[in-house]
Amino acid sequence: MTVEYESHGLPLDEYQLSRADHRRQGEAEDIAAWVEREVAKAPPWSEERYRQFQELMERWTVPPPWEYMRWRVRRYCGHIQEVERHRRETRPDKGSQDKCCSECGKDPAVIVAFEVIGPVAEPPAAPREKSRSTVSRRGRVGRRTKTELEAENSALRAEVERLRRTVAE
Repeated sequence: MTVEYESHGLPLDEYQLSRADHRRQGEAEDIAAWVEREVAKAPPWSEERYRQFQELMERWTVPPPWEYMRWRVRRYCGHIQEVERHRRETRPDKGSQDKCCSECGKDPAVIVAFEVIGPVAEPPAAPREKSRSTVSRRGRVGRRTKTELEAENSALRAEVERLRRTVAE
C-alpha cells in the first residue's frame, strides 16, 4: 500500500497565520476547556479501577518504530518541531495526539504548516531462509546473526525512546 503524504506550507519559511489557523486554534482551545470542565465533574476513580486501567494499558502493544513517519511542523505559537505519526496517516494535524508545544508549553497549539521528513526507522531486513541442512558451529539450526540482533536491538531502543517521550508529554 502506497501512501501519498500531504504537505501544507513550509514550516521553516516565514509563515503568516490565516483566518483558518486562528479559527482552528480557537476551536481547539474551546474543546480543551470543555474536556477540562467535563473531567472535573467526573467522580474520582477508585484504586481498583485505576489498577484495572493500568493493566489494560500494559497489554496495549505499540507498533514498531518503522511504522512511524517523522514530520516537521510549525505550531500556532510559531515553534517548529518534529512529530511522529503512524505511516498510514497522510497528515500530522489530524487526530488529537500531542497538541502541546514542547518549547513554550502552549496547550493546545495546533499545527499550521507541515512537511514529511521520512520514516522514524527502517524495517529490519527480511531474514533469509536457511536450508534445513544448514547447521551452526554448535549444531543448532536457526541461530540469529549479529546483524539481526543489532537491528532488533536498535528497533527496541527506538521504541523505548518513543515511549519515554510519550510518557513525558
